[in-house]
This record gives sequence, structure tokens and C-alpha cells, in this order.
Amino acid sequence: MRKTVGLIALVMLLPGCATSTRVRVMPLGMEPEDKGKEYFYALPRTVLKVEVTCLETKQVPGPYWEYADKLLGIKEVIRQPSAGWEIVDVHISGHREADPGHLYTIHLLEGELRQEALQRFMEKGVLLDGTEMVEESIAGPGLASGWESNHSGYVDLGVEGNFEERKETMYKTLVTDTSFVSVPVDRTIVEQKTVARKAEEAAEFILQIRTSRFEMLTGLYEVFPQGEAMAAAIDRLDRLEESYLSLFTGKNLRKVHRRSYFLVPESGSSPAEYRLGMFSGLLGFVPEGLMEGVPLVIRMTPQGKGAASGTALSAAPVAYDDNLLYYRIPDVAEMKVILGDQILKEQRISIFQAGSYVTYPID
Repeated sequence: MRKTVGLIALVMLLPGCATSTRVRVMPLGMEPEDKGKEYFYALPRTVLKVEVTCLETKQVPGPYWEYADKLLGIKEVIRQPSAGWEIVDVHISGHREADPGHLYTIHLLEGELRQEALQRFMEKGVLLDGTEMVEESIAGPGLASGWESNHSGYVDLGVEGNFEERKETMYKTLVTDTSFVSVPVDRTIVEQKTVARKAEEAAEFILQIRTSRFEMLTGLYEVFPQGEAMAAAIDRLDRLEESYLSLFTGKNLRKVHRRSYFLVPESGSSPAEYRLGMFSGLLGFVPEGLMEGVPLVIRMTPQGKGAASGTALSAAPVAYDDNLLYYRIPDVAEMKVILGDQILKEQRISIFQAGSYVTYPID
């Protein structure tokens, strides 16, 4: 009986002998008087990378467009030069980095702090230990991007020369003792070909290309290429025909431009709008003071679903209690990319700054 009473007394005394853990989480720079060991952590913030892809197009008339219908029967040709811009894609992505406005220190006041108490929060990404490296980049507008066609003008205007010879007969008058005699004199004149003549030669060459391709495909040649050589020859004829047809139909030139931005959303759950710039369908991205184009903006609307566990706080804590870990749960925000009154893209993405501050007990 005495042994039983002694065992019960020992069990009752054990909790009182165990050392309890007492910690206090405070912003970096605020320190309690009775501090001991310190552990650092930071709350993450979401940084958005917005990549806007634009397409610049130019239409350049061919030098022989006036003769396309007469010589080749082609009616749909480019008659006037024109240019335009359009946004073809917007991509939004996000990465985490330490929020400089939310750096905290865990002060150990009593007992021991188990590292695994923080590890699961770091594994989920809601806490950072401050040593994470961020490496994100965007391409600036100064980087050159080329046109799909390497030249906006026309260099190869035909396979014939630019000059032609023309013979004409002139009469030279000779004076004799009794009469005047007209003597024919032939002379050769070298002159530049007219545009109409050059167009005729180009049209004839196009027809020759088509004839050669037809004979090659139908086996009319006595000796014609085989296998890969055949495919290469046909491809070369196709590209040659396309090049000469552009003398009549014109060229459509395309150039891809990319504008990228880093965007740090403000803290809070209120809707916000971020302006990326002014965009014109004629000039592309233009300066704000040019009075041209419409604004390109991103409208962010938090959905108010960030507080999933713990005790939600309306704002960052002011007073800090013992044995409570303070962190932030991201909220899902609806992102709309709007050009003028047109919605170009809608996307949902988690934003830490729009989330709720919560607490969790540290045992």
C-alpha cells in the first residue's frame, strides 16, 4: 500500500519538474529584456512577373502590284503600306521572396525550442529562414528582336538585266554636187527597262518555275533527283516562286516584341489596379504623355479565403503574446488583364500580401 501511494506521488510531481518552453515572437529589432537564444524567420511575399507578348505587322506593296491582275490573274494584293500592333499573349507567374516589412525573431525565454516546430511551416512555404536565394529575370525592351522576313524591301527584281538594247535606224543626209542623198544608219541604244517590262520578265520567270516543278513531279525529266534531293529541289522551287510572287502580291512582315514587368502587390485584401503602360494599335507601347492609345492594367481582386486555420487577425499584430507563432496564409486573387475596355486574360493566383495573419501555438 505504501509503494502504491509513493508511485502516485511521483507521477504527480513529474509535470512540475519538467521544464516548460516559453518563447516570444517579435519584429526584428524589438527585443525583450529577458531574451535568450534567438531564431530568425521572415514572412514571404508574392512577386508577380508579367510578360506581355506583342506582334508588330507591316504590309509592304510589291513593286509590280499594278500588273498582278494583268500578268498573273491575281487580284488580292497589297496596294498601300500599312502597320499595326496587337497583344497576342499575357503570362503571369509568381515567386516568393522575403517580405522586408515582416522580419521576425523568436526569443527563447525558458526551456528549449524544438526545430521541428518550425520545420513544417517552412516546408509549406509560409515561413522563410532568410537564406533563400531568388533568381528571376526579365528581358528589357532594349533587346533586339528580328523580323520574320530579313528585309522589308525588294532586292531581287528579276533574273534578267536592268538594261536592254534597242536598235533603231536613222537617216543621214549627204550633200553631193547635184543633190541631197539620205543614207540609212543603224545604231544601238542601251536604255533602262521600264517597270512594265520588268514585271513581264518576272511573271515569265514565275511561269517557268511552275513548269519546271510540274515536269519534275510528273517525271517528265529524263534525269531527275531522287529521295532527299527531290524534296530539297521542290522546296527550293517553292521558296523561289514565293519570293517572286511577293513582287506582285507584297510582303507581310511580322516582328514579336516582349515587355516584362515585376509587380509587387500591396498588402491588404482590398481590390487594387496596377497600370503597366499605354498601348496603341498603331504604335505599340507609347509614353504616357503622347495622348495616344489606351491603358493596359492589371486588376487584382482578393477572394477573401486566406484564413484557413488558426486565429485570423484583421491586420498585422501590434502586441505579441508568448508561445504564439505569427504568420500569414495567402489568399487567392483573381487577376484580370484589361486593355481599354477589353479583358485580355483572367487568372487566379495565390497572393501572400492579400492573406490573413494567423497565430499558431508553439509547444
